[in-house]
Amino acid sequence: MSGVITEGVRHLRREGGRWWRVEDQTDTHIAHRILNDQYRLWQRIHQRTKAEVAQNINLLKQQQKQTTYVQMQRMQMMKQMRGRGYGYGGYGMFGGGSSPMIAYRMMQWAQLQMKINNEEFEFAEITPGMLAVGRGQLRARRHRTAAGVGAGVLLLWAGTWWLSGLVALVLLGLAGAVFAGMAAAAGRNPSPRRPPVPKLLFVPKKVPEHTELAQEPEPEPFPIREAGRDPRRVRECVELALRKEGAKVGQVGVPEETDWGWRVPVTLSGGTLGHLVRILPGLCTTLQVGENRLTAARADPENAAAALLRILVRDPFAEPLPYPHRAPGSCTITQPVSLGLSIEGETTPVVLAGQHVIIVADTGGGKTAMVQTLAEYATACRDAVVADIDPVKRGLRSLSPLAVLTARSPEDAEQRLEELLERARTRIASMPPTQPMWEPRPDAPAIIAFVDEYPKLSKRGKQLAVDLLRVGREAMVTLVICTQDATEDVMGDAIADVPGVRIMLPCRQADVAPVVGRPDAISRGWLPHLLVPSPDQDDPADAGRFYCITPRHRDPVLRYVSPLPADEADRRARERLAAGLPRLEGTAAGGDAAGIPDQAPEIARLLLKIFATEGHPEALPVAVIADHLVAADPAVWGRWEGRSDRIAMIGRTLKRHLKDTGLGIEPVRMTLGSDRQMAYRLADLKDAVK
Repeated sequence: MSGVITEGVRHLRREGGRWWRVEDQTDTHIAHRILNDQYRLWQRIHQRTKAEVAQNINLLKQQQKQTTYVQMQRMQMMKQMRGRGYGYGGYGMFGGGSSPMIAYRMMQWAQLQMKINNEEFEFAEITPGMLAVGRGQLRARRHRTAAGVGAGVLLLWAGTWWLSGLVALVLLGLAGAVFAGMAAAAGRNPSPRRPPVPKLLFVPKKVPEHTELAQEPEPEPFPIREAGRDPRRVRECVELALRKEGAKVGQVGVPEETDWGWRVPVTLSGGTLGHLVRILPGLCTTLQVGENRLTAARADPENAAAALLRILVRDPFAEPLPYPHRAPGSCTITQPVSLGLSIEGETTPVVLAGQHVIIVADTGGGKTAMVQTLAEYATACRDAVVADIDPVKRGLRSLSPLAVLTARSPEDAEQRLEELLERARTRIASMPPTQPMWEPRPDAPAIIAFVDEYPKLSKRGKQLAVDLLRVGREAMVTLVICTQDATEDVMGDAIADVPGVRIMLPCRQADVAPVVGRPDAISRGWLPHLLVPSPDQDDPADAGRFYCITPRHRDPVLRYVSPLPADEADRRARERLAAGLPRLEGTAAGGDAAGIPDQAPEIARLLLKIFATEGHPEALPVAVIADHLVAADPAVWGRWEGRSDRIAMIGRTLKRHLKDTGLGIEPVRMTLGSDRQMAYRLADLKDAVK
């Protein structure tokens, strides 16, 4: 109850302030008051003028009567004089008849009276200056009234106190109780008071401005942020914006507030959803939101007229879910992994087993984050391995050492894809006729091959990938294709809509239809081309936001994939390497995922992993190997950090370790880049391990 009274007191104080400042009176209130004042003033002047005219006419009538009476007296006198024999004939000696001037003046006043009686009130148009003056006059009148009432109450209470202090205290208590009751009532319904508009005292010939009779001007659209959190104001805002842009919308439903903005159902009155999608840029301008912050999608598959607008006024992914921790071997590839969080707060579960994936994104679109999400899950599975194929760059980066196969050139990519295709065909040939799909196991795992920069593959490499798309699913040898361009002329074949999982991060408009598999994809609400890729590391923009098509997700819903920090990816990679990874069928027992036998010395295993991380180059300089060794074991290899002879000391220690293990590998001086450096060759290392 105390909260209600407190809110009521605040409301009464606000209302008192509005009354004091005349904020409860609109321009219509003031205009009606001014017009009524004009009418009252005209009435007073009109009545006074009529009275003056009538009075003048009456005076002239009386004057005329007097003149007629005098004339009658003269006539009587003339008769008497003729009877006595004076005989001056006629009336001429005295002048005859009534005064024509009086008659003329009476006629003038009568005409003026008729004119006044026919006169109608003509109001003066209300100007902004008149409204300001009228509001000021009302404010001054209220201030005088408040001062008078306040002074009267104080005098009354002082007089009561002088007569009886007890009675004064009782009256004060009653006043407090009445005020508390008013506050409680106001607290239950704290709506602003809006007094009725005074009625006009006359019927105008034409409609005055700023009155209730005036036709309300068409309301102007306003930014959606001005609507606050009021659904009715949001509904009005959206209706005005749709009307301005010429949208064929018959009804706007009740908006639903979300953490990121508003979900607004609309009913189309004609056309298709594509018409609504085409005016979205204009709507964004009218509502003053970002061009990629307004989406339209089908709301009901059974009703083509039902659509749903999502208006983002806040970042829906400002607080994404934390990246889940996955222990080595704790997952299975046959269970779903979430690609990311949707704008509706739902996860995006996808089963990677037997699913080809295509990821389309411009530079800075967040492709790395999506690839790392998939690779991080696959490498945590006890029944799956990954292949890292990137003919241009670094592939899986921190997770690259976990790959069973690695390629860093178009030629190597051809070889790896050929190996994968052959393995897929071998698996299919080995399965019983009653077995529909390869069943992944720790000793015969599913293979997820990440193929980055797909357009950079050779012609034969692309053909091998297409062949794998056809037969790999049955053998659980699947591809994750990454590309910046999904059109047929770049991909080499119309394969963008073949994978069961299709992911579109910020990309080109030309890529949308091929990936969705419909020429009208944009008209149906697929708008990844409106997302803005990150221009640099300090500005994420829309990087990581995506649309996707999966066996469970067919609607254009905006989603977000959280990035895996590089240091955390490196930590997980080391942890999983240490725990051991699944091995492909046909790999020697005891071998790990990188093909390194367990009996190999630890330093050799470490060097082989370093070569794998760098993409299996022909040779690595000691300086590069030194950086990896320090990162792998700072306690052993980081003792010389900050010293000028750091590389020499690490190289000397490495050479001693290799000699102590019996490998006897010697570094050679080679020209790498523009310098001649001491380096170790991969072939020498492999021969020594064998």
